[in-house]
Amino acid sequence: RKGKFDYILLETTGLADPGRIATMLWSNEELGSDIRLDGIVTMVDAKNVGRQLSEAVPKGETMNEAQKQVAFADRIIVNKTDLVTESELDALEDTLLSINASARVSRSSFARVDLDSVLSIGAYAEIGADTPLFARNSASTGHAHHQHIDGNISTMALSAPERLLWSAVEEWIQELLWDSKVPGTEGTNGIEMLRLKALLQVSDYTPVGSNETVAQAAVVVQGVREMFDSFAVPSPDSTSASSLYKLVLIGRNLPHENLRKSWSALVASASSS
Repeated sequence: RKGKFDYILLETTGLADPGRIATMLWSNEELGSDIRLDGIVTMVDAKNVGRQLSEAVPKGETMNEAQKQVAFADRIIVNKTDLVTESELDALEDTLLSINASARVSRSSFARVDLDSVLSIGAYAEIGADTPLFARNSASTGHAHHQHIDGNISTMALSAPERLLWSAVEEWIQELLWDSKVPGTEGTNGIEMLRLKALLQVSDYTPVGSNETVAQAAVVVQGVREMFDSFAVPSPDSTSASSLYKLVLIGRNLPHENLRKSWSALVASASSS
C-alpha cells in the first residue's frame, strides 16, 4: 500500500541518545499528527555491556551513552546470552534493573526476538494486557530504590493510593521536570530527570488539547526529560488495582527522601477521594 506503514523502526547508532529522539517526535507537530511513539527498545551485549556501563563519562555530559540507553528503555533485550554463564546473566539483569526498574528485560541469542515483545508496546499511547508493567515491576515495595554502579542513576517508585486532583499533580510534575528540583522547595537540587511514568487515579482531568474535563479517570503519564504527556485509560481490572497506582522516576541525583516527603505532602493535600 503506497504511503501506508504499519510500523516505522528507527535503528539508531550505538552512540545515540534515545531521549532526544523521543522528545523530537513529541515536539514535532507535523510528525505527531501522522505517527506516534510506541516505545524504546534497547539491545545490550551480554558480554560487554557491564564494561560499557562503567566507561568514563564524555566531557560535558553527566552519563555515558550506554547508561542513557538503558535508562530510557521500555524494553531491554540482553543479546549474546550464549557467551556468558547463567549466573553472569542474572547479575547483569540485576544491574540493568538497578538503572531502570520499570523496563521489561528479555534474553536472546543471535538477536532472535519475538516481534510481539518489541512491537505495539503502547508505552506512550495506550494501556495493554500487561500494563501497568512499570507499576507491577516496582510494586514489591512502596518506594523501590535501586542504585547503579556509580550511585547516581536510580529508579524510585512513589505510591498513589488516593484519587488526586489532576491540576495539583500536573503542577508537581512540571516543577520536577521543568525546574529540576524537588517540588515545593526553593532553589535547584541538581536533579536530572530521564524518565517519568505514572498510573494515577485523578479527578477533574482535562486531556491535552481538550476543553472538556472528566470528573474521574485513570491516567497514565509518560515523561522524557523535560517533556511529558498524559492520557486516560481504562481502570486496571484487578483485585489489587490500588497497589498499581504509583509514580515511577528514573533519573540522576534523585534525592529520594526529599522526593518522598514532597510527594506525600501532595497526596495529603490533593486527595479528592
